[in-house]
Amino acid sequence: MPSVQERLQRVPGNPWQELQRADRAWAACKQGQVMTATAVGGAGRGTWTDVRATPMPVQETAAVLGAADWDVMVAGGTLGLLVAWGLRRRGYRVAVLERGALQGRRQEWNISRAELQSLLDLELLTPAELATAIVTEYNPGRIQFANSPAWWVTDVLNVGVRPDIFLQVLQQKFLQEGGYIGEFQPVVGLKIGADAIEITTVHQGQQRIYRSRLLLDMMGHFSPLTQLARRGQVPDGVCLVVGGCAQGFPESSHGDLIVTTTPIINDCQYFWEAFPAQDGRTTYLFTYVDTHPQRPSLTELFAAYFAHLPAYQGVDVDALMWQRFVFGFFPSYRRSPLGSHWARILPVGDSSGMQSPLSFGGFGALLRHLPRLLNGIDAALQADALDRHSLSLLQPYQPNLALTWLFQQVMRVPVGANWPPNLVNEVLATAFGVMATAGDAVLKPFLRDVIQLSGLTHTLVGMVRQNPCLVAQVVQRVGVGALLDWTGHYAMLSLYTLLAHAWGEKPLPTTLNYTQARLWEQLHYGSGRDYVLPTIR
Repeated sequence: MPSVQERLQRVPGNPWQELQRADRAWAACKQGQVMTATAVGGAGRGTWTDVRATPMPVQETAAVLGAADWDVMVAGGTLGLLVAWGLRRRGYRVAVLERGALQGRRQEWNISRAELQSLLDLELLTPAELATAIVTEYNPGRIQFANSPAWWVTDVLNVGVRPDIFLQVLQQKFLQEGGYIGEFQPVVGLKIGADAIEITTVHQGQQRIYRSRLLLDMMGHFSPLTQLARRGQVPDGVCLVVGGCAQGFPESSHGDLIVTTTPIINDCQYFWEAFPAQDGRTTYLFTYVDTHPQRPSLTELFAAYFAHLPAYQGVDVDALMWQRFVFGFFPSYRRSPLGSHWARILPVGDSSGMQSPLSFGGFGALLRHLPRLLNGIDAALQADALDRHSLSLLQPYQPNLALTWLFQQVMRVPVGANWPPNLVNEVLATAFGVMATAGDAVLKPFLRDVIQLSGLTHTLVGMVRQNPCLVAQVVQRVGVGALLDWTGHYAMLSLYTLLAHAWGEKPLPTTLNYTQARLWEQLHYGSGRDYVLPTIR
């Protein structure tokens, strides 16, 4: 049987070397170090560096720096371009800085049409422009855990958006309307003054200095500003992901949203996803871990991927025609979202930890919060509310996000814990069985990382009634401390839901000041009230 190295070296783009760099970064993370990365590793998905991250110098001064050339500068252009275009449409002077070329990969982002609707509602894209970037669509998606029944769901992660096409359309519109994109310009230093922030970049060996009212940090999980703000903290949880796109799979029009085929192996529960792609079928193997030194490398996870793929998809791996491989590790932190650590700097997207620790892609989370973020940044600029406290109101505590940490903990098997082999499968099968019986109003919000009090309570009560011994076993495994922490977030979710319900369906009043409006949004999103069963237009 070919080794992982032999398989990856057969694909153009040298993914084997990128995998080794990613593994060195992951090994450093397990040793308590921080490594820098531009993106998730893999052919066409970014590159990894081999050196320990150097903290970005951030200087704060009470001095007046002078008139700003830009209202907003966005550091990190992949999803940053989306926010930049939204602000440019509102009349702001906006620039995007990217450390490399601003281009998306070919591997699709899977999303639903309902989530993409915000792009049309905000008039960032026309229906025709969005249609050019949608290259696949399927239904239904499967959920199944080992020998459990299979549940089938429609309109969840069923649309494939090509990032390279998507970004090309956005880039053209942004530039045509006066936006600026500075490619191959990594940010190397910042100076925060009383009236502006100076951003120093390097381009072709020469320093460039820009002056802006506000900087959006959208440099991703491994943003040097995020690492500096977190003071080198190691992640509380990590999602390891490997996969690839290939031709030669049996013909199938459905996808897999979350599937398991094995019990716990090597202190890991393996999960699968599979989606029809424009040039084949994409399959992912992922698992949730901590940073224990004995956790597997990405190369070792790839070996498990190739070993278990035949049984999962009913294929001969050697008969597949591989188009590309993808891989990476996604850190997550309990202290999330990360509020603003400085005046005039706001972390957005993966830099802020805005997405659920159960997710390994930030596209859906950004689309969910995009209206709130654009409105909030607009209001902050109008009110000149660019101090640290005011900006932190744009990334507030969300109890429904904090609650998901216990769910990841249930799926993350401690090293040497000797859990029953099928414990994770049994817990998930019980939970999803209860949610599926309750219907879309309970199941679909959870599948989009939106936790609502009614659905969560219904699921917990149903699990206790159906299998109280299993629930007691889970409580024993995760520990009293984790359960008490979770109970506190549940109480806050109840309070948020009560206050949001008392407000009713009334729109946000125009008479509210900046702070009051942000607190209203915190209740609205923190209770999951922003989610409604979709009506696709």
